[in-house]
Amino acid sequence: MRDKATTEARLRLIRLARQRDTLRTVEGIEQRTSMNDARIALCIALGRDLDDIDATSGHSLSRESYESVRESWRYTIQMHGWNDWFERNLTEALAWWRERRPAFVDGDDWLAGLLNEDSS
Repeated sequence: MRDKATTEARLRLIRLARQRDTLRTVEGIEQRTSMNDARIALCIALGRDLDDIDATSGHSLSRESYESVRESWRYTIQMHGWNDWFERNLTEALAWWRERRPAFVDGDDWLAGLLNEDSS
C-alpha cells in the first residue's frame, strides 16, 4: 500500500511542478501551496517522521535528506569543479539547512577533501 501511495504522491508533485507558477497571482500562490502540500504527502508516503517535515515548504528535514543533499553537492562539485555560482548557491543551501537543522551543519565541512587548496 505504501508503494502505491508513494507513486501517487510523486506523480501529483510532478504534475504540479509542470504548471508554471508565479507568486504575483492568486492562482500562482494557490499552485505553490498545492506543491507544498504535495511534498508533505510524499514525505508521509515515504515514511518520514512528521517532526522531520517542514510544515511551510513540505521539504524533508530528516538526517537522510540532509546527507543526500550534501552528497549531491559534493558529487556536482567533483564533476564540474568549483566556481562562483557553486560558492554562492552552496552558501544559500548551507544557510537553509543551518536555519532548520543547525546540529546537522555545525562542524560539517561539505567541501572537505574536494578543494586542493593545500597541495603540499
